[in-house]
Amino acid sequence: MSDDAGPEHAAWVKSALERFEGPLTTYVRHLLGDGERARDLVQEAFLRLCRQDRAAIEATLAPWLYTVCRNLAMDERRKGRHMPRTNMEALEERPTGAGSAEDAVEGRDLAARALVEVARLPEGLQEVLRLKFAHGLSYAQIAQVTGLSPSHVGVKIHQGMTALRKRMGVLAPVATPVPTPLSAAVLEGGVS
Repeated sequence: MSDDAGPEHAAWVKSALERFEGPLTTYVRHLLGDGERARDLVQEAFLRLCRQDRAAIEATLAPWLYTVCRNLAMDERRKGRHMPRTNMEALEERPTGAGSAEDAVEGRDLAARALVEVARLPEGLQEVLRLKFAHGLSYAQIAQVTGLSPSHVGVKIHQGMTALRKRMGVLAPVATPVPTPLSAAVLEGGVS
């Protein structure tokens, strides 16, 4: 338990909440398929953060939060209290960006197709792809969250991207996947 219950600790927790609450909720919603339960588990993770020693985890805050959320979600799944995935719900929650109506429809169609293909991948591949592209974690951070080695994370990301390219009809593989706004939006559940 933290002895850091003062205003500086509260400001640090508030800052972490502002920065990570949305991305963590999206991550847990993808793990459970239940937005309401995802919000509850993220709230629990931040309550646990309040009890932590800032100095002990500040340098690894993002992987710590993702790990706590993942562990809470896995516990929830083991208890059998999770809802089936509803990727179209996530797609509909995302606002469309500026541009022509035709571009917006095309972007939504592409995102919907990509969501279908991501959802068909094994869960382990889905998770590392989302952590990398939708949440921006490094291979080392993903390894901390999932318990895999960084090299195994790299292999899974490569396998997932190869499978997605094949399923989406992209023939020329890209040597190193580069996160783009579209790839992040697709993995989060829609287009912006």
